[in-house]
Amino acid sequence: MKIILLLILIFNFKTANSSESEIFDIPVHELEKNAKAGYYNFISSDYQSDTNIDVIYYFLFLEIKTSPDFLLGHNRILTKIKKYNINSVFFDLSDNMTVDSVKAGNSLLSFSHLMNKVSINLDPPLNKNDYADIEIYYHGVPVATGFGSFVFGFHNVSEPAIWSLSEPFGASDWFPCKNTPSDKADSSSVSIKCDSSLTAVSNGILKSVIDNNDGTKTFSWYCSYPINVYCISIAVSNYAQYNSFFRYTISDSMPVVNYIYPENLQKLKPQLDKTNYMLNLFSNLFGLYPFINEKYGHAEFGRIAGMEHQTISSMGVFNDNIMAHELGHQWFGDKITCRNWENIWLNEGFATYCEALYNEFAFGKISYHEFIKLRMSDAKNAVGSIYVKDVTSINEIFKGNRSYAKGCAVLHMLRGVTGDSVFFKIMKSFSEDTALAYKTAITEDFQRVAENESGKDLDYFFSQWIYGENFPEYNVSWTTEKLSSSEYKASINLLQKVNTSPVFFTMPVVIIIYTSSGDTSFTVFNNSLNQTIEFIVNSMPLNFKIDPDNLILKTVKGEDIIPVSFSISQNFPNPFNPETNINYSLGKPAFVNITVYDVLGKNVSVLKSEFQREGNYNVKFYPAGIPSGVYFYRITAKDSENNKILYSDVKKMILVK
Repeated sequence: MKIILLLILIFNFKTANSSESEIFDIPVHELEKNAKAGYYNFISSDYQSDTNIDVIYYFLFLEIKTSPDFLLGHNRILTKIKKYNINSVFFDLSDNMTVDSVKAGNSLLSFSHLMNKVSINLDPPLNKNDYADIEIYYHGVPVATGFGSFVFGFHNVSEPAIWSLSEPFGASDWFPCKNTPSDKADSSSVSIKCDSSLTAVSNGILKSVIDNNDGTKTFSWYCSYPINVYCISIAVSNYAQYNSFFRYTISDSMPVVNYIYPENLQKLKPQLDKTNYMLNLFSNLFGLYPFINEKYGHAEFGRIAGMEHQTISSMGVFNDNIMAHELGHQWFGDKITCRNWENIWLNEGFATYCEALYNEFAFGKISYHEFIKLRMSDAKNAVGSIYVKDVTSINEIFKGNRSYAKGCAVLHMLRGVTGDSVFFKIMKSFSEDTALAYKTAITEDFQRVAENESGKDLDYFFSQWIYGENFPEYNVSWTTEKLSSSEYKASINLLQKVNTSPVFFTMPVVIIIYTSSGDTSFTVFNNSLNQTIEFIVNSMPLNFKIDPDNLILKTVKGEDIIPVSFSISQNFPNPFNPETNINYSLGKPAFVNITVYDVLGKNVSVLKSEFQREGNYNVKFYPAGIPSGVYFYRITAKDSENNKILYSDVKKMILVK
């Protein structure tokens, strides 16, 4: 996906079957735990779309009402017939919605609405290359599935916030469509009628805002580029708008438009201003921003997550990594979309790697390598192949350790195999490949581009890392021999632990031999389960290291696992009055609790209790109604997958009044 959640907060949601209720959001970047949480509906992806049609255009008109919540919809779908003598077609639409009528021109068509499909009888039948221009009128209150496919919610206690997040299967919860990633519409329009106090946001360009003189306005958006059905989105609230421009030539610019909850805009402006740097960076790396004739921007929404809706990422939290992730998706996910959910790594692994590249170019190579270390640490917990074999549940598709972290690690390893120059040619060529751009792709398409640019047969690489499981576990040993006064032989044995698929991993491996006169680096092609390599060096070998630059997802017996750094600082000022600051660092995403206790162990205040991503944080303590004295603050960080304590520490502070 798109989505990386950072925090757990409580939100008020209204659904068709409940009044306001408290729902907990779960971090999507660490999705292995989500099945246990029970929040995600499991929807079969073995669904067969209507293979007789090719969607050309969606024109979606939505009238949104609140108090009570209600959605009145009208979707005009233009499709091209792919076979001869077709007398019926069908579109996906949840049975929770009610279809009022179906039309073609001025003629009403007979239909049935069963098992989440609207089956429509064509009269007369149509033939190959004919067009079916069908209008479906419907209404209801969508019942959200997945990550919140369509939600009537609030922000700031009582301000309406209506939003969509359809990936992977949720589009048909709120509009009739061909609900498969393999069929992009050539273009789309979304018009939204809502209360005049609200602003309605969608993909593409805002063509018009019409005052209906009845307390409502209609916002009409048009997307001129091909678009995947799950990237069609809406976000409606009392937004404050913050604009800038991405200047991609001396004389040309594109609007960067941010729709932010008014209470959050001022504090978010410095963060939003980083968007232009990211747009420039990724345009240089992958080719010009794919939707340059329209816009890019963010629409704040009610899920603590990010979603790469085409031209307008929906954001529930803003930091560098998640902003880079969703923007990276505009190339890898929106411009080029995985053709099926089995190949989701082409979306999520690539977007996660865009985070790594942002860290590299914004903060330096050390920052890049630290990011990769953390993703590799996660990737070692991945279960199964990156190619998703079980696409019957959202949880399996969006496993954070696999689709995100290990997918990112694969690109890092490919960069090590090909070298920097060729790797960046591969990334740009993939984005600009005319057979794939604004269309869909599978792993073999990316492999083709990688092989063309590198001139190498990379079948061994993709076969083991995308379709295989696990990672190499090396057991290494060595011997040395003096050959003459100026020559020594070092024999290094690489013994891999037997794996299932593949039995062993084939990779170029860098080995450094440390000698009495300096270091010597060699690259060997490790292509057997048990391999001994002999090196001739001109001074006494003292030690060696396998893969010193961490170019391979691996373990090496005798070497420490890559450390993950957690810390909490002494509060400052200390002693303090009336407030104090506490800085802390997280080495990986975790559920964080920071609690203040008095000398008797009584809980005085909970400063933090939520999921957070890796990074540096600050929390303030404002003591109220407690006397001067000594207090203690404890941090506990737990793994979001297995509830294991990753880090815990206690420090003392003094309140003086």
